[in-house]
Amino acid sequence: MFLLISLVLATYFGNGSAIAMTPFLLDIARDLNADLSAMGVLLAASSVTWGTVSLFAGAISDRLGRRPVLLVGLAGLALSPLGLAASTVVPVAFVARVIGGFGGGAFMGTAFAAASDAFPTAERGRALGWMITGQSISLVLGVPLVAYLASFVGWRGALAFQGMAVLLAALLVWLTVPGLPARARAAAAAGPSVWSLMTPRVLALLTANSMERFCYGGVAVYLATYLTTSYGVSLEVLAVGLGLVALGNLCGNFVGGELSDRLRSRTALSAVSLLVTGLLALPLLLWQPGLWVSVAFGFVYTVANAIGRPSLMAGVSEVSNEARGALLGVNMTFASFGWLGSQAVGGWIITTMGFPVFGAITAACGVVGALMAVAGRMPSREAAQGPA
Repeated sequence: MFLLISLVLATYFGNGSAIAMTPFLLDIARDLNADLSAMGVLLAASSVTWGTVSLFAGAISDRLGRRPVLLVGLAGLALSPLGLAASTVVPVAFVARVIGGFGGGAFMGTAFAAASDAFPTAERGRALGWMITGQSISLVLGVPLVAYLASFVGWRGALAFQGMAVLLAALLVWLTVPGLPARARAAAAAGPSVWSLMTPRVLALLTANSMERFCYGGVAVYLATYLTTSYGVSLEVLAVGLGLVALGNLCGNFVGGELSDRLRSRTALSAVSLLVTGLLALPLLLWQPGLWVSVAFGFVYTVANAIGRPSLMAGVSEVSNEARGALLGVNMTFASFGWLGSQAVGGWIITTMGFPVFGAITAACGVVGALMAVAGRMPSREAAQGPA
């Protein structure tokens, strides 16, 4: 239990570090003499590095142990906001975001693998749900608090505080996550290759995860900009609105984690979640009925989106202990594809064609993700071993 608590806290601070700049995109662009498209590039730089490193970090953690990889990842996630806070030009900010992507790629998949290692299949959905809840709390509390803090110390001071918080989380992980015994290290070295695990079912689930991350990432990154440009809100009001929207993510993850271990089909839950997410993207990003109505739509959207995520993660984690880190690392790479599309491509789409087109594309990704989740339904012989 202490291990799970430390991983949840580290996930909270680590995820917060990756997205802490999102409420300040317009302010950062102004201070760095750039535009919103350049901010999309900065966000994408982290996603590209994140996805690339995830491809290898999970396999390394299978062989060297979870703890050293987690600590390296948290170090990168701490240095990124500290470096961005000190940036005065876009190239320096770009390097800071690349470092953050390296850290996130090393940390996130390994953290989910460490949590999966500690729980049996029947309880894994709830454990991973709590991990994802750590990500959501970073939206419910972290990003709004960073936005509120910026009203006193500016965006640079707020990001510096975020970086120092990640360093404290790294200390907690070092104290609670065990090393890998020599016998387990030898078993991991003789384990299956991650490429042998790339069955059509697994690839479908990975693709569904990528689509889910696009739907999530677009709203998580650009909702603050959408609300600001649509309604001209202040940072203080924006912080309240973002907190309410992110609260839906927290609620959805909690409910989704519980349902994941109780329903007969995990993939069916994921498919319904993605389909509803796609449908809700249209009124959320195409309609401006008023600030608090938009915030209410954002809340419902994040609830629907988050309910299916623990099921997706649990489905991917159903492999041997010796290869779990590698496969969850690949899962993070696919997730980064979704983040990359929502951040870099999304920023370009919003700049050139506006939020309505971005909303339509987000809706399409939700529908495609639902179809992939259905295609990834576990075969009956695997379903007999646990929830599908």
